[in-house]
Parts: sequence; structure tokens; C-alpha cells
Amino acid sequence: MKKQYLLPALAFLCLPVLAHAENGLIKLSPEQIKSQSITTHPLNSFAAGGGRQFPAQVVVPPGQIEVISAPLAGAVTKVLAAYGETVKRGQPLAQLQGAQMLELQRDTIQAQAQAEVASENRRRDEALYSDGIIAGSRLSVTRAAERQANALLNEKRQSMNLAGLSVSKAGNQASSRISGIAELRAPFDGVVLETNVKPGQRVETNTMLFTLGRINAGLWLEIQAMPQQAQGLAVGDAVTVVGCKHAGRLTLLAPHLNQATQSLLLRAELPTPDNCVKPFQFVQASITPASPLASNAWRVPGNALVRHQGKVWLFVATAGGFSPVEVKVLDETEKSSLITPVAVNLQPETRVVTHGAVTLKASWLGLGGELTE
Repeated sequence: MKKQYLLPALAFLCLPVLAHAENGLIKLSPEQIKSQSITTHPLNSFAAGGGRQFPAQVVVPPGQIEVISAPLAGAVTKVLAAYGETVKRGQPLAQLQGAQMLELQRDTIQAQAQAEVASENRRRDEALYSDGIIAGSRLSVTRAAERQANALLNEKRQSMNLAGLSVSKAGNQASSRISGIAELRAPFDGVVLETNVKPGQRVETNTMLFTLGRINAGLWLEIQAMPQQAQGLAVGDAVTVVGCKHAGRLTLLAPHLNQATQSLLLRAELPTPDNCVKPFQFVQASITPASPLASNAWRVPGNALVRHQGKVWLFVATAGGFSPVEVKVLDETEKSSLITPVAVNLQPETRVVTHGAVTLKASWLGLGGELTE
């Protein structure tokens, strides 16, 4: 690693006879503290514990995902929904046309015509039976024929509904249109997670065309965290997202690292989102640990920390000067870090160096010592 000598260390050259470190304690006179602009603040002026910030992605739970397939073989004439689009129950997704659909539509119209004839025969025979012209046995046969015709019609209509086809219920065979066009409709309110169809495409029965996800039953947040960021987190910790009224809960901390990214998967469940987030959206999530670790975790300014030999330190003010305290970084943003001390407890009134930490590091390592970022 290339050696670097920071400017604050050079500035410290003017203090060789005034400042020195004994057993880690850095002794400075009031004049030195003032000249080097070393400032301190009590820990309780920062946020104690607090939420750890993570980038997260909104996903739909697998149990709320459903595949929409082609009911019959045919050609796709129209695609009416796109990836990421929110759809309502009954909203058309696509139109298909084919010989099997034409045949089913024709059979249904024929069954409808037969049911209408059977109904007319029943009404006629009921009148004849009332006038004593026919026997009751003939009326029984006519009524049975009507029931059979209606059962066949209902069967055909159910097949039509499953196929997304329609046919007139009121008209006769002449007024009903045979188009051979099936219209696939969304079975529930949701979002299109995947499309596998294009206009003009030929599809077979049960070919997967769309994947829909329910969005009114809660969503997941998936987070990739470094192992040190996940330390102290536990299932049940509160998870909040800016703009969402209700907090979610952490439900999973993966037991192993992602081999490619060397990160841990964290998963949280959000309650019904009230449109505060959308599937696929990237958001900033805040996880607040409920474990005792949070009672001795503090969010401090980023410039309060220094690094040396792979460890992180901050300087605290003591009666005799300043002492380095090793800390572990739990979460880090552009301007601040969430830390917890490694071997000691820090009290709320403990004053930490927020400006001039690099200068103190130079003295701690020895005048002219090698400094690392």
C-alpha cells in the first residue's frame, strides 16, 4: 500500500515538545487544543442507537404470485398489459384467436340454441298437459330434456369463461357472433411481474403468458448487507421506509453469505403498503435493532473516526487528555457512522473528538509516524 502522510500530521510537527502519548493517553495543553482546533461533543448530542440505513428493493412474496397461461392453442392478436403495470381484476391482458376457440364458441352457441328449444318444448308441453292433451310421462321427459340441455349449456359457458371467450346469453344463434377470439383477463388486482408474449406469437395450451403478483396483501423488502452491518440485528426488529405510515418487521437473516457478493440477505415484511412503495422499487430502509447492543451504539460524525491497521478508533476526552477507543462500525453513510465500542462502555456524557481526530492520531502513533486512511 502506498504510504501517505496527512497534512494534519505535518501540522503536528510544531508540537514535539508539548504533546506526548503515554500508554495510549495523549496529553495536550489547552493552548495546543485551541491551536489545532480540536473540538469535542458529548455522545448524547448524537442519536443513541438509531436505525441502520440500507438500500432495499421491494419484491412480491412468492405466495402472492400467479402464472396466467394460454387457455387454448392459438395466435396472440393483442397484448394489452406490460411489465410493471398495475392491473385491476377483470382488466384485459391479451387477446388470442384460433381454431379451438372458434370450435368452443360454436359449440356453446349450439348448446344455447338447444337449451332455448328445450325450454320452448317444456312450456308447450306444460300447456298441453294442463288441457289434458298429453300424459304426464311425456311432460316429465320434456322437462328432463330441458335440464339436460341447460346442464350442457352451463358446461360450455364455464369452458368459455376459462378460455376468456364470450357469447351472447340473450340472443339466438343468428344474433350471436362467432369470432374465435379469447380475451385473457386479470383474475385479481395486482402488478405484472413478467410478460412472455408478443403480438403475432403462436402459443400452445398452457403456455405461460404473464406472471401477476398480488400487491394488497403486503410486500417484502430484500436487503444485501455486509456481515458487520448485520451484527446485532434479529428477526422481529422494526423496519421503516420513508413515506410509509406503518413499520414492517425483519423476518429473515440468511445463515450464509452470497458467494458472489459476500453479502447477507436480509428480508423484511411490510404490511399493506397503502401505495407508499411499488414492486421493483429501490428504497432506503431503516432497521432499528431491539437487542441490548443498541443501548451502547451511537451515531457519530464520520470525521470522528480514524483507521489504523485494519481497526477503527475514535478519541474520547479524559481528565488527563485524550484516549483512543476501538469501535466497530455497524452502519456507515456519507456523513455519519453507527458505532459500538469493542471493549468498553461509553456513557452518554462521554465527550468524543469530532474535529482534529487525525491530528491526535499522528501523536498517538508517534511524531512522523506512518498514517493510513
